[in-house]
Amino acid sequence: MAQFRSASPPAKIKLVAFDVDGTLLRGPTICDCIAAGIGKQEEMQAIERGLTSTVEIAAARTKMVCWYRPHDRATLLRHVQTAAVLAAGAREGVANLKRAGVQVALVSITWQFAVEWLATELGADWAVGTQWYANHEIAHFWPADKATWLAGRATELGLHPSEIAAIGDSAGDLPMLSYAGRGYFVGPDPVNLPSHVKHWPAADISDIVRNLLSDI
Repeated sequence: MAQFRSASPPAKIKLVAFDVDGTLLRGPTICDCIAAGIGKQEEMQAIERGLTSTVEIAAARTKMVCWYRPHDRATLLRHVQTAAVLAAGAREGVANLKRAGVQVALVSITWQFAVEWLATELGADWAVGTQWYANHEIAHFWPADKATWLAGRATELGLHPSEIAAIGDSAGDLPMLSYAGRGYFVGPDPVNLPSHVKHWPAADISDIVRNLLSDI
């Protein structure tokens, strides 16, 4: 009689990377929150309608920094804290990952100072995004950098991609989702997802985490 081997169980997940806007935050983006707070909401909406390339996004970031310069960062951050809407289950989901010994990273192309606030708020281990320095220079962080950053953490921690999960909501998350061994896409449009990525539109973060931890 032929012998059949059962499939190998999924690798234990040791690091989970979350996108921010549209994933951990639902509703206004971080840039939208700041723009509304400083009276630049219409200008921000006009900019967002015209963004189709990294060149245009870089120019938009430069314009935003010009808006931000009259305000201190604490004030800008308060606008985010006031207007940002956490995804359902975000606090519970991250807390459950931490209790299970899984490390958590927030990996976003938006402003790092706001990503750092959210990471502290949720108890995540890492926060990475676009840097805005005191001299008003910008160190841009792009979608492809998400995968590069994850690969660097994997090397640093001695992890295989199969031990990493990523959660995102847009085409900009595809590099990170493709690198990670497991993935979840919470956006409405699956944008040609890799076969290992589950499409769970608008999913509760705690449900995603429960699914991840069920294999640990």
